[in-house]
Amino acid sequence: MRLEKITIQIQEEDIIYSLDLTINPGEILVLMGPSGSGKTTLLKGIAGLIPLDSGKLTWENGIGTIGLVFQEARLFPHLTVLENIAFGLRVKGIPAKERRIQVRRFLKNLQLEKLENRYPHQLSGGQQQRVSLGRALILNPNLLLLDEPFASLDTTLRLDLIEWLYELQRKLGFSILWVTHYLDEALSIADRIGIIFDGRLEQSGTPSELFQKPSSEKIAQFLSLPNRFSREQWRGWFQDVLKVPQELSRGWIDATHLQIMDREWTPSDGFIDVPACILSGVVTKVRPSREGFSIVVTVDNESVVVNTNGWSRVPVVQEKIRIRVPFAQIHWYTK
Repeated sequence: MRLEKITIQIQEEDIIYSLDLTINPGEILVLMGPSGSGKTTLLKGIAGLIPLDSGKLTWENGIGTIGLVFQEARLFPHLTVLENIAFGLRVKGIPAKERRIQVRRFLKNLQLEKLENRYPHQLSGGQQQRVSLGRALILNPNLLLLDEPFASLDTTLRLDLIEWLYELQRKLGFSILWVTHYLDEALSIADRIGIIFDGRLEQSGTPSELFQKPSSEKIAQFLSLPNRFSREQWRGWFQDVLKVPQELSRGWIDATHLQIMDREWTPSDGFIDVPACILSGVVTKVRPSREGFSIVVTVDNESVVVNTNGWSRVPVVQEKIRIRVPFAQIHWYTK
């Protein structure tokens, strides 16, 4: 599906402004952005719930179908699991016997095969959301629109359902436009990520493209990229002319690529010819993480974050330490 110059107005205010977007067959495209940036409005416009004020929506083969799932399951309380999933088939005029056959075939994909006669109030939150997804997917849409479908669930259940839906999508082959505000969710399932600000698509690409080449400081900040410093700051630390194009005015480096040095540390053969700088600073914060520790160090009035993994001794607050920064691991971008 392709969106060309889409504009959506609400009360004469542009919520989506001249937006271009292509969703490829079988692709999961995750849409992210701050609250109020227009993500849900865009989904409603694609689904036809609100009108497009300008622009056009086209399909590769001329026509396509859409399913939409919101954050709330929105099930019919008086209908069973089977009847809720079959609702769209009923609207299309499919006979009752054929509806039951189709739904029962699909219940295994939803992991709900033993729950077909239960009502929504008899289901867990995760089961309700799978029913909601099944109601959309039973109609075999070309594109599934998801508006933060698991945001209201606890972390463990949310991660389990994300993995379940990812595997189901890969099995059935439909496309997804998935709105979320969880970066870990986006990274775990996205073929591409689009970032929207104030109704404009600021950047889109694979997760690695966005992280390695953010198009602006606004994107880098939204992605919470660590250790973002100006070209001038990096030049001061490396005490040399940076061999980086002049238009790339900022750089960031992942906290896992920085190394805390012991006092007796000497470069091994693998480090001798690797350009790097050594920063001296004072530890201001030590936080445990799943991988080890996240350590904040103040260096020349800047906060540098270092992540350790399996380091035998964790520095303490106010301790003076040295950090090795490899030049090759810095990702450069424009301000």
